[in-house]
Amino acid sequence: MRVLVVSDAVAEILHSAKLRSHCEGVGLILSCGDLPIDYLEYLVTLLNVPLLYVHGNHDRPWELPNGRMIQGARGGRDIDERMVCIESDAGRELCVAGLEGSPFYSGGAYQYTQREMQRKASRLRRRLRVHRVRRRSLDVLLTHAAPKGVHDGEDRAHQGFEAFNRLVRAVEPRFLIHGHVHPSYGYDTKPRVLGRTTVISVYRYAFLEIEP
Repeated sequence: MRVLVVSDAVAEILHSAKLRSHCEGVGLILSCGDLPIDYLEYLVTLLNVPLLYVHGNHDRPWELPNGRMIQGARGGRDIDERMVCIESDAGRELCVAGLEGSPFYSGGAYQYTQREMQRKASRLRRRLRVHRVRRRSLDVLLTHAAPKGVHDGEDRAHQGFEAFNRLVRAVEPRFLIHGHVHPSYGYDTKPRVLGRTTVISVYRYAFLEIEP
């Protein structure tokens, strides 16, 4: 399955008339957060494929013309602490789970202490056990922040979550895909391997081929 992953900054080529031709063959959109809601809705509407997302630390509610506030992109699915399986054209399922947010540094809605994220990861792990009983393994763990020691920084806002490392060791997803750490910050964002899991950092957008 060809997967479009977006994160942290709007890519002009995706927010233009070139979207469909540039994204030919895409069967799934994944968002790692920190993107405008109307941008995500534009992508899912024009590409007409499933959108799964988690929130980043800069995400905010969006006010509709009628004054109603929405928390996330209509047409997409917030997968924080959830696992969702998407069927490919070949009839096989690609299973994705998510954990939102960044380390706590200023008190925003999607900021968590290490202990809080450990509780969130523990709840997700319990839910993943149910899927394993049904013989559905995890293909992608989608997060906003990085794991501890992989692509992360030393400042409070960009430290990695140790809870992600523990979860990866426990459930061994094929990929952990995250955003939050921009290449312009000077961090090494080349793909890394954590146990049996390939860790991929995405800024703006990337295409991945993930076979279910």
